[in-house]
Amino acid sequence: MVVNVKIGDEKHNLSELLDWLNHILHATFSQLEHTCSGAAFCRLMDIIHPGSIDINKVKFTAKENADILDNYSLLQEAFSKAQIKKVNILKTLDLLTWFKDLYDHNVAKQKYNPQEGFVEQEVVSLKSSREFEICRSKKEEQSSRLYSPVQTKYLNQKMLNVKRGSQESFFRSPATMCFIRKYSSSTSPDAGSNFASSKDSLVLGQKCREDITAFCSQTPYCLYLYHGVELEDENKASVLLLGFFDKVTGENKFRLLDVLHPEEETADAICTCIVEMLKKFRIPLINMAIFYSNFPDHEGLLSGLKLLKPEIVSLCGLTDMAEVFHSGVENMEFSGLILNLITEIYKHFPTFPAALQTFLEDVDCSNFRNILTSQCSLFWRIIQKITLAWSDLEKYFGSLDADEKSICRLLSDPKIRLNVLFLCHALQPLCDFQENIDRGVSVTQLLQDASQLVRFYTTRFLRPKAAEFFLRRGKTSLIQDTVGHLPRGEVEVGKQAADFLLQRSEELTDCLETFHSSIISFYATVTVNIIERLPFSDSILRNLSLVLSPGKKLEVTGKIVQDLGVCFGVCSGPENVSLLTDEFLEYQFIDGGDTQLADQSMEQYWKTELRIMGRTSGFGKLIISLLALPRTLKKEIIFEQVNDDEDDEITDDDDDYNCDANDVTWNYAVNDGYTVGEMVWGPIEGFGLWPGLVQSWDSKRPCGSMRKVIFFGNRMLSEVQADDLLPFVSFAKCFCSNSFATVMAYKDAIFNSLQVASRRSRMFFSPETDSKDELLRVMLDWAFGGFEPLGPEGLQPQSECNGIQNSQKRRKYIINIYYQMVHEFLENKRNIQEFCLSCGSTPVEIIHPLFEGMLCSNCKYNFTETLYRYDEDGYQSYCTVCCSGMEVILSYCVDCLDILVGEGTFDQLKNVDPWTCYLCAPESSSRALKPRNDWSIRVQEFFANNSAMEFEPHRVYPSIPANQRRPIRVLSLFDGIATGYLVLRDLGFKVEKYVASEVDEESITISMVNHDGKITHVEDVKNITKQHIDRWGPFDLLIGGSPCNDLSIVNPARKGLFEGTGRLFFEYYRLLNVMKPKEDDSQPFFWLFENVVFMQTQVKADICRFLECNPVLVDAVKVSPAHRARYFWGNIPGMNRPIIASQNDKLRLQECLEPGRTAKYEKVRTITTRPNSLKQGANDAHFPITMNGKDDNIWITEMEKIFGFPKHYTDVKNMGRLQRQRVLGKSWSVPVIRHLLAPLKDYFACDEVPLK
Repeated sequence: MVVNVKIGDEKHNLSELLDWLNHILHATFSQLEHTCSGAAFCRLMDIIHPGSIDINKVKFTAKENADILDNYSLLQEAFSKAQIKKVNILKTLDLLTWFKDLYDHNVAKQKYNPQEGFVEQEVVSLKSSREFEICRSKKEEQSSRLYSPVQTKYLNQKMLNVKRGSQESFFRSPATMCFIRKYSSSTSPDAGSNFASSKDSLVLGQKCREDITAFCSQTPYCLYLYHGVELEDENKASVLLLGFFDKVTGENKFRLLDVLHPEEETADAICTCIVEMLKKFRIPLINMAIFYSNFPDHEGLLSGLKLLKPEIVSLCGLTDMAEVFHSGVENMEFSGLILNLITEIYKHFPTFPAALQTFLEDVDCSNFRNILTSQCSLFWRIIQKITLAWSDLEKYFGSLDADEKSICRLLSDPKIRLNVLFLCHALQPLCDFQENIDRGVSVTQLLQDASQLVRFYTTRFLRPKAAEFFLRRGKTSLIQDTVGHLPRGEVEVGKQAADFLLQRSEELTDCLETFHSSIISFYATVTVNIIERLPFSDSILRNLSLVLSPGKKLEVTGKIVQDLGVCFGVCSGPENVSLLTDEFLEYQFIDGGDTQLADQSMEQYWKTELRIMGRTSGFGKLIISLLALPRTLKKEIIFEQVNDDEDDEITDDDDDYNCDANDVTWNYAVNDGYTVGEMVWGPIEGFGLWPGLVQSWDSKRPCGSMRKVIFFGNRMLSEVQADDLLPFVSFAKCFCSNSFATVMAYKDAIFNSLQVASRRSRMFFSPETDSKDELLRVMLDWAFGGFEPLGPEGLQPQSECNGIQNSQKRRKYIINIYYQMVHEFLENKRNIQEFCLSCGSTPVEIIHPLFEGMLCSNCKYNFTETLYRYDEDGYQSYCTVCCSGMEVILSYCVDCLDILVGEGTFDQLKNVDPWTCYLCAPESSSRALKPRNDWSIRVQEFFANNSAMEFEPHRVYPSIPANQRRPIRVLSLFDGIATGYLVLRDLGFKVEKYVASEVDEESITISMVNHDGKITHVEDVKNITKQHIDRWGPFDLLIGGSPCNDLSIVNPARKGLFEGTGRLFFEYYRLLNVMKPKEDDSQPFFWLFENVVFMQTQVKADICRFLECNPVLVDAVKVSPAHRARYFWGNIPGMNRPIIASQNDKLRLQECLEPGRTAKYEKVRTITTRPNSLKQGANDAHFPITMNGKDDNIWITEMEKIFGFPKHYTDVKNMGRLQRQRVLGKSWSVPVIRHLLAPLKDYFACDEVPLK
């Protein structure tokens, strides 16, 4: 294929030729026959004459004759393009030798200048223009090197420039070049324009353009427009940037789009430029999630963009707080006089005494209004210093001529001084916020600070309820309503202003009303202006960080996610809102909690989660939009990050032939310490890269930069430099198809390595046949696809520890910590409040509600789950101090008694019967175990606030006038024995309709007999539909408590919330959503849901998220003789108020007994459906009652009184004692339900005299 070419007499050694070929192509050819497909020669030709071959058309895995002929046809076309005339070369060895000589003659012999390596852009041409002849000197020694590192490096850089030479023509404007030269942190004076030229080609090249298009065609992005950016020669322009979250790397990326010079500096002209630039890059406007610009008319700019895409989150207002500052001051009564005073003071600055000049800032006083509108922090510092130097200023101006007496009058006016003191207080939060912006604080933090800023100002002049109502609704018109304003004297003015008011009260009496209206005007104006500039409502601002925080995902509500979805345009309709909520709940339920590793960043966490969610996930799109929020709005930091990203691109180009082997491994320099068990690719002499596992040294630690690697397949051990290893995730780059096809050991190694990788990634393959080849094919497809869905994380070595810890060692460790805590408390006199009383650790979160001391976060949850868990004897299953314990007496374990009270305490107390515990007899406690005097109140507070989840307040219904109230309509799910109806009639409610869903026949019979058939019984709750609700309703009250069998931690075989009877909660939730009224419906609607306290924290959190509120804990022991702690969720007013017994409530067991019977206890434990739950003490050994000198159990009629039911309430249908106890054990306590439903009397009609 070459004319007049003669192969040199010197014959190259075959192994040397193959080494040279593998080096140039980064290949692993071990035999000459592997090059017969022609693919290798096509790649060589593309290197020698770039652009002569379309690499995309080369068939690298060619095996059929037709594919091989296609490759050689491409090669022949390349020769024609290079004007190399045809000649016949029959042997492959001769062809390879010819290519080697051709390469040396045209590429390798060119001199390399390091200073010019990055700037030469010409295409490497063949040395002869038309035809050439290779003549090699016979004097050249055969042992000479076939290639040199310098020549290779030069070639690689030349190829980089060759490849990109045709790309540089893409829109390189002079303004863009100026911007890169000025703001490129990597450009040094020594490099001059050489490096910048290379960077320019990358920033503006075709590859960069294609990358941006590929990323942003499916990814939400943030668009930045920085106006008035200084370029070279004092010119200014607008810089257009694009930011997005890269799901592949888990990093935020920034890209420069262009530097704009519109014909007119108007919002319309710039908007047109933006749209045209996005079209040029083929970036869809629909994916623009966030927009920021410092353009003066950013509102006009944003309105133009929103015509094309309405749901754009604008951050422009965040940096516009100076205007807020200005508007607030301008609305004050004395703002003009204050500005005049400051101006006059600084006109005399040069004549001030030296001490006064040093104290006051030297500023340009020509126009203080400009300072007010653009430099709020400077203005605040000026007035703050003037207030401190006020007396000195009065003395100075008082000593001047009469011409300056006007300044003295202003300084001596108490009204002006009062207003200046007020401004010092009121402007500080705004200035702090502005300083955070100037420092480059993250936008997420700025949004949280903005929420605090709004709350600061609203609480200064609004009544608490009005402030809360305004923050919830966000309507600025509510601020203007004077009804919600604080009265004069209660509006916050700051300590200095308040003290001044007291000192000069007589002089200021006449102006107090003016001053009050002035500061109200300031606060209202500032608050309204801040609200109008914020992109989200207050509730979203406060909860925004929770959505992105993996450790707090259980605290996020569906409402917050829905609101964010609407703001970012993820939800275009009601069906999308529902789908978004479902995806969010699915994400919450995965792993049941925090799955973030301790050393894992938030971005890396979401990188993994987003891969699992997939591209079409609405919730995933929302998360990417949130991750695209700028880390800062400060342009200098943004510009630096843009250039850093471009620097990374220069070194991270992953073309197969743009760097040598060392450069390739340099890309993975962060993996310097390959850990034991990590899967890697390592070199085997004569075979190229081979899959292997990093092994441990004898010392169990890596020996410097060397790694011991065992290779799959041949099990060969080798010591390899870490720089020569590649991570196994680089499978597509390191895999050698030729070795796979010809070397059986290599094929086995690939199979074995993929088996290990699939086990680590928990991937299970189901090939169509049982053959090994078919399984290998499926695994190869998975490997070439990037090991989805877990990717590189799934290939990491599993921990040597299986997570099961030795409980005895752990207990011994905790005991040692316990002893140290007691020693610190008793001997070193440290405060017990510094320690967690349950485990002895020092990082604490909340007080221990029973004893002096604290609880850490882990023990807090343990305490929540174990406090109300009782054994068969009716006493605590776990220790109330440490929440554990192998052996417990009453409520205390061996370790806590022996360590906290004294050695041998447990053995002494075992022989005391009965023993009165420390809570009931606090005087008997000693040493480190001190009961709290108010422990009963603390327990209520603990359970009322044990969830950090924050929800929107329930809708508040105003009370209805008595003459407008109508009878109540009720739907009761899981109705039981109609406790709800009984309580409503006892309270005197007129019940128009009471529909009950119950499946237990005995309970239905009891309800029918006791209430004369006034209850409408319907089918199973699972069969109730919206059509039924429409036919029976509308309802005013929904009550119910789903079965607790599968939720209570007392049941070891519990199935949880999503299996068994636990799923019935979702039936309640479903019907609640069906029945809830619309926003414009003013008719009150209330609901109540009940379940056990001793459920798992996770189950409780799930219920809270669905019902979107926290429960209140009510224990029937406060109003009856029996313990019965229950959680209640609902929107009934006053649910969390303290429960107080009425005169009719029976608080002691004796009050419920028949004549002639004596109670041995005042209170009994929780009565359940289990017969022995009526007995007390250990092993159900004690009867609670004596009669005629004999022990006896509680009778059913007495049990009815304990629950608050009328005597013989369950005496129907010839039911036996066990049947009656069973229905009572599942029922509600009547006094508790009466306590909860009583507030409804303000909304619904009642009888004048309650029925009894």
